[in-house]
Parts: sequence; structure tokens; C-alpha cells
Amino acid sequence: MELKNITILGARGNVGSALITELLKTPERYTITAVSRSTTTSTYTPPSGSNIVTKSVDYASFDALKYLFTGQDAVVNCVTGGATQYEPSKLIIDAAVAAGVRFFFANEFVGNVSSEQFKRLPESMAGAKVRVREYLEALAKDGKITWTALNGGPFFDMWLMKGPAGFNIKDKEARIYGTGENPLYWTPLPTIARAAANMLRNPDAIANRGIYICPFPPGAVTQNKLLAVLEAVLDTKFSVTHVDVEKINRNAKIALGRGEFAKATRGFAVTNQFFEGDCGNNLDGMTENELVGVKEMGLEEAIRQAVGRYGADSAVVESMFRIEACEV
Repeated sequence: MELKNITILGARGNVGSALITELLKTPERYTITAVSRSTTTSTYTPPSGSNIVTKSVDYASFDALKYLFTGQDAVVNCVTGGATQYEPSKLIIDAAVAAGVRFFFANEFVGNVSSEQFKRLPESMAGAKVRVREYLEALAKDGKITWTALNGGPFFDMWLMKGPAGFNIKDKEARIYGTGENPLYWTPLPTIARAAANMLRNPDAIANRGIYICPFPPGAVTQNKLLAVLEAVLDTKFSVTHVDVEKINRNAKIALGRGEFAKATRGFAVTNQFFEGDCGNNLDGMTENELVGVKEMGLEEAIRQAVGRYGADSAVVESMFRIEACEV
């Protein structure tokens, strides 16, 4: 299958814009339509000199989506927020099928949707990626569309610089969850984009299944190793707080049982990564790096790139950095 005309939904977002940057490395190969939501005040601005077509659409309108998708070979869904829920996602897929789109790239990217830990997360908080994949599998079985998805764990650079990884680089603070030794399977955003572009270049190799990637060898990334390399790269010492991650996990389970979904999801976001007793993002043995052109990289290289991209004085998002066990 050769894909020429590609529509990217959510072109202004982190994944959409990074993917377009990768696809533009072979501009003669594709005709790209970059789509923004019609209800937003700003639209995607393509790089100067590119031939990208920009459009806006109402993601809640089946007819508008079908019209937009007509004549397209592939639709790549990079939208975020409420559009990751089941009905909005299904509407986009159904419009693509009705328009005759051959290939659909699902919006997964950052979570191991096959893990039991991911499946227990409330859809209202985590999105409906599990059910969306099941729906795409059913459509593919009936020959209505070919699909794929890409998962690389959390974005390494964004988690490191914005707080979820447990580090405040600006103020030299570290929050080590539990032992700090749980293996982390994270992928920098540029690597995600590169892999996604390669999947579009060779869709037959990845048709009708999810692809998992991680550029670091198993065990190469832990919180303790991140701390050591950060201190070496920045030539400084961090103040360290040790956090009871088992309590965070225990209380999150209690909150989930009570239907307090926001509390539960916030806690699980931490324990799914850092708690050896209930980790939901172990990709060991699942990755297919070579298939999609992902090359191994070192932890120091990844840290230097992230700090260079965001700046050493980049502020964290406090609500993502300072996580404690919720009250139950």
C-alpha cells in the first residue's frame, strides 16, 4: 500500500507538528493536509515554503469530516482532550470509512494500552484508546479499513522537563518514587514522530496492529539513573525527597473503588511508571525499533537534547511534579 494524500488531525499539537516536520523531510512524497479544530481561535501555520494544505473542521460533524477525508489515503489522528473519548473518536473513524480512506493511524502514542494497568483507568480521565483499538480491529476484520497505532511510553523530554518524571531542573529538586529503580520505557517526542513517519512510508509492515518502541535498552532508564546523569550534565547536586509510592498506589485503588476517578487517575499516573509492584508501562520484549527506524540512544544524549530544547530554567507544572497519596 502506498500512501500519498495524508490528513493530520491536531496539526498544531505536539505530536501533529512533530510528525509534519518529519514528513517534510521527503516533501515530494506526500500531499499533506494539516487540520485544526474549527472552534479554536488559531490554526496551524505551515513552515515557509511547504506545500501543506491547511484546513479547519468541526470534529463533531460527520458530514464535515467525511467531506474533508474524501480523496485522502490516510488519516492520522493526533487530537487530544475530549476528542480522545469513544464517541468523538468513533465519529472520526466512521467518517474516514465512509469517505473511502484506506489507512487510519489511531491516537495512542504515550501509553501501553494492552496493559491491565492502563485498561483499569477510567475512560473519562484517560480516554478510550482501548475501546477505539477494539473498534478498529473489528473494522479491519471486515475489510473496511486498515489501521495502526504507535506507543512509546510517556514522552521522555516532556516528562523530564515539565515535572512528571520527578525532577524540577530549574530548582534542582528530585522526587524519587519508591526505590527509584523501576525501569522506565519512555521515548523522546522527535523519536515518536520519526517512527510514525516511517510507519506511513511502509504501512504494509505495520498494518492492523499496534507498534511499541523505546530507544533505550531495557533497564537503562530509572529515576536513580536519571538523577545521576542530570547531576553530571548540569554539574550540580539536587535536593532529594523520597516518596512513598506504595501508599500512592494503595490510596489510588481505594479512590477508584469509590468512583473518585480524578484522584485515582492522578495516583495511577505515577505508580504505573514508578511502582515495581504495579507498573503498567513495561515494554520489555514488545518493542520493534528496527522495523520503524528507531535507533538506540544514550541517556546522557537524551537529557542534553531535552534540556537544550526546553532550557535549564524551564519551570515544571507543579500539579504534575508534586504528587502525594490522595486522601481517602
